[in-house]
Amino acid sequence: MKKLILITLLGGFALTSCQKEDLSSVTELDAVEGRGKSSVNNNVNDDTIDESFCLVDLTPELPETVEICITDKGETIYTDGEMPSYFDLTLEGNFFDAWCADQDTSLDIPDGQDEICLDGSIYSSYDEYLLTLQGEGAGEFEKPENFDLVNWLLNQNFVGKESSAWGPYTYGDIQKAIWDLIDNSTCTECLFLGEWEQLRVNELVSLADSPDNDGYKPGDGDLLALVIIPEGNYQSVIITIPLECKEVGCETAFGRAQDGQSTLNTCFIDLEDPYKFNRWGWTVELPSEGTYTFDIYAGAGQCDLSKGTLVGTAAVNYSGGTVTVDYDISDGFGIKEIHTYAGYDPVPENPNNGKPTVAPGQYTIATGLSGEINVILHSVICGDY
Repeated sequence: MKKLILITLLGGFALTSCQKEDLSSVTELDAVEGRGKSSVNNNVNDDTIDESFCLVDLTPELPETVEICITDKGETIYTDGEMPSYFDLTLEGNFFDAWCADQDTSLDIPDGQDEICLDGSIYSSYDEYLLTLQGEGAGEFEKPENFDLVNWLLNQNFVGKESSAWGPYTYGDIQKAIWDLIDNSTCTECLFLGEWEQLRVNELVSLADSPDNDGYKPGDGDLLALVIIPEGNYQSVIITIPLECKEVGCETAFGRAQDGQSTLNTCFIDLEDPYKFNRWGWTVELPSEGTYTFDIYAGAGQCDLSKGTLVGTAAVNYSGGTVTVDYDISDGFGIKEIHTYAGYDPVPENPNNGKPTVAPGQYTIATGLSGEINVILHSVICGDY
């Protein structure tokens, strides 16, 4: 079983179960993964990068199963709008602020019992596996693609802040907003939520669903939502844990055309004079305009791929007489610096002495390009190598 280190969050609030509304009574919810656009950066970098870099892990190692225990609700939950979450639960003996993930099932405590304890599977809300659980019913979510918006919502500390709609936000507003973001089957009266107002909920959903929050990822000191799916016909729940930035090492990285076009690549070491250099990296010959996919390798000394780490890819778009680059870096790695060269010569020219150079600080992207050109992608990629 994988090992999970959970931060203990002590809470003194009354606990509650998640309930499904009785419809018969009704009268009427990106660093760790780096993505960046290439740009000209005139900082000169040595091949050996000693500086550390800080990354957060949005998909930490988690155990296959955990036990959660939920006690019956306290009498004050209906009026205490300033509670930090909808309820608390204990996980492996630690207290956590918690939220209900959907309303298709419930976590009702059987009559005569003070609590209910369940085994369940636990996932990061950024685990792509959750996207496969789209649907209705226990362990499924109607809109799992909105878990990034739920993370944004839970990192804004809205409870107690004044809304523009009507009064301050309550934990009930947050809970209802979570359901509206990821669940289609939500309650209408929601009597068990305590103080809440749909106008405030609508405002929260609108704020969360802003285009600026698409693909939101929490950072150092923020909260990460974890999803627990209990065994049996019970409702899934959300807890949060604080993220800590982890110091990691950085490596020099270069791009090379993928295997299907590997003949376009030439290692600096294999260039003919005056372009030959005793340092690794690739210049890539693009025969004409178009979009090319490069693999990004870090630490591949002497251009030996077996020594390096494949840390992502880059889409190189040669059009309109110039070159743009979009990086897609693998989880666990982040971009610290980017340098891009595009021109007719295999390598750029040092403007100070007119001699060829592969120093990243001298890389520029020419304009007015046409026909056959050469491209070099240099970057500094940080991660847990």
